[in-house]
Amino acid sequence: MRIAMLIPPFRYGADPTQWITVPPQGYGGIQWMAATLIDGLLELGHDVLLLGAPGSPARRRLTVSEATTRAEVTDALDAWSPEIVHDHSNTELLPEIETRPTVSTHHLNGIPARRHNGVYLSRAQRQAADADKAPVIRIPVNPARCTYSEAKDDYLLFLGRVSVHKGPYQAAAFACAAGLPIKIAGPAWESDYLHQLLSDFPDTVEYLGEVGGTDRARLLARARALLALSQTHGGPFGGRWIEPGATVVSEAAASGTPVIGSDNGCLSEIIPGVGIVIPEGTPIDRAQARAALTALPSPAHVREQAQHRWGHRRIAACYVSVYQRTTQQSRS
Repeated sequence: MRIAMLIPPFRYGADPTQWITVPPQGYGGIQWMAATLIDGLLELGHDVLLLGAPGSPARRRLTVSEATTRAEVTDALDAWSPEIVHDHSNTELLPEIETRPTVSTHHLNGIPARRHNGVYLSRAQRQAADADKAPVIRIPVNPARCTYSEAKDDYLLFLGRVSVHKGPYQAAAFACAAGLPIKIAGPAWESDYLHQLLSDFPDTVEYLGEVGGTDRARLLARARALLALSQTHGGPFGGRWIEPGATVVSEAAASGTPVIGSDNGCLSEIIPGVGIVIPEGTPIDRAQARAALTALPSPAHVREQAQHRWGHRRIAACYVSVYQRTTQQSRS
C-alpha cells in the first residue's frame, strides 16, 4: 500500500530553528511511535510518505516531505496519491476537504477532533473518548532501535516531560524511599516545578535535561528500573490526565529494563508482565520500595514481553488491517 503519515509539526525545544524529526533528536512520543510504525510498514513491503517532520532521514520506500502547513500537505498528497492517509496530528494537517480514506490515531486525552475511523492507544484512552467500538492498537517498539543490557547500574530512571501529570516528583520520592539515586531526563518547561523537585530531593535527583541518541538508549538499558508514576491531576491546560499510550514503557522493556508505574490510564494495561503497578496515591516507605524492586521481572523476560506484545512488525500488521478495511469501506 501507499500510506501517507501525517505528524504534527513541532519545533525542537533546544533549538527552535529545527523541526522535531522522525525519529526525534530527544523528547517526542508521537515521533518515536511514528518511527517504529514506519519501520514495521517498510519491512512489510509498504511505501510511506512522511509529512510534518522535515529533515527526517529518508530511506528506501520512505519519502520525506518538507510540508508543514495544511496547504503544503494538500499539494504533497495530490502529488504522491496515497491509497490511505494516517493522521497523527488531530486533524491539524488534514486538508479541510479530504476525500481519501483516512485513519486517525489519537495521541492525547479526551475526544479527538476527528472521530471517524479513529484508533486509540489504550482501552482507558478509548473509554475517555467515548469511542468503545473503535480499535485499540498499542504503541510499537523496534528492538533494533534499543540497546539491550542484562547488567544494570544502581540507579532509577524517569524519562519524559518534567511536569506534574507525568509524576517525576513521585518518582523522586520513590527513589528517596528506596535509598537509590534517580536520573531525570526530559524537557522541563515549568521551571518552578523543576526547582521544587531539585530542592526537595537534592541528594536523590540528578537532572540531565533532554537526552537523545546513544545517551538515551544507554540510560534506558542500564537503569535498574524505569519509573512511570503518571498522575491524573495537573494535566495540560489544568485538566484531568489519563495516560494514553506511554511510549517509554515499551522502549524500556525492549531494553531489558522493568517498569514501576502507577495505575493511571494505559499503565495498568501494559505494565503487568514487564513490571509492577502501584496504585496512584499509595504512600511508599523504604521496605515497600525495596520489596517492589526485588519483585521486578528479569531483563530477559521484559524484553521478550516487549517483542511479543508490541513488536513493530506485529503492530504495523494491525494497522495494515485497519487500512485495508477502511479503503474497502470507502469503495462500497
